[in-house]
Amino acid sequence: MKCSLSRLAIKAVVLSLAVTFVFFSSLTGFVSKSYAEDQQIVATWLWNTYSIWKEKDKTLDFLGQNGINLLYLQIDVDIPSDVYSTFIREAESRGIKVHALGGAPEWVLPEQQGKLYQFIDWVNTYNNSVLPSERFNGIHLDVEPYVLPQWRSDPDKMVGLWMDTISGFVQQVKADTHLTTGVDLPVWLDRFNVPDGYGGRTTLSDWMIRRLDQISLMAYIDNAEDIIKSVSNELVEAEKASKPVIIGVETLNNNEEHSSFYAKGRSQMQSELNTVIRTLSSNSSFAGYAIHEYESWTSLKD
Repeated sequence: MKCSLSRLAIKAVVLSLAVTFVFFSSLTGFVSKSYAEDQQIVATWLWNTYSIWKEKDKTLDFLGQNGINLLYLQIDVDIPSDVYSTFIREAESRGIKVHALGGAPEWVLPEQQGKLYQFIDWVNTYNNSVLPSERFNGIHLDVEPYVLPQWRSDPDKMVGLWMDTISGFVQQVKADTHLTTGVDLPVWLDRFNVPDGYGGRTTLSDWMIRRLDQISLMAYIDNAEDIIKSVSNELVEAEKASKPVIIGVETLNNNEEHSSFYAKGRSQMQSELNTVIRTLSSNSSFAGYAIHEYESWTSLKD
């Protein structure tokens, strides 16, 4: 009898642990492929938040028709909360996770970092006021300090401020939530050598990857071969850290040669992305791709 009871107790513990794992996985939205074989991520950025208010159905239809299952949605605090809750609930019903998107280059500056914490606080306050099906699954930062003039005059200082910003971001988000922390990163951070936090040195890309839940690499190049080359080092680093990487491509007309699919169009973009997917699918850190950005993508020629 004691033996039977022991077996039952063990089964109960195992079941409890399994349920706990599934619960926390659902809270964070996505789990690294190292731990679970999730579906491939297909993401996009939506900067014009009014699209979810004035063109909600049109926006959701486009996202669904193009296989989007992760949306980075910029937060506009002037838009009523019920607009977000309605949109997220309907997006969830279509299998689309929504991450709150925010950021500006100057957020790395000490006098501007309060805006980062106000952004996080807004997301937490919103999430605590709505139903689980209406909540953001993560917070996604787009902070690119290398466009600031201070980057050219004192890059070492700016790299340090950027690292401080990311550390503060992750610490604040994880203090009382299980939201996924994600960041947009350029593909050249492996050129910077920084302290690893453990007495050694590492690349800036590796430092970022190890602290975040999810990384979107802005591989803004218009052909598969060069996209794959540009992310090769980061994928190795992410594989070692068991972190998922999303490869981002550009559709905006940015007047930079070979950096956008604006001129090549939708069919050529998808063809190049298919090559990227086939080539990188065996890498456990490759989680999928993202298209920047919603509005320019919708008007991209066929």
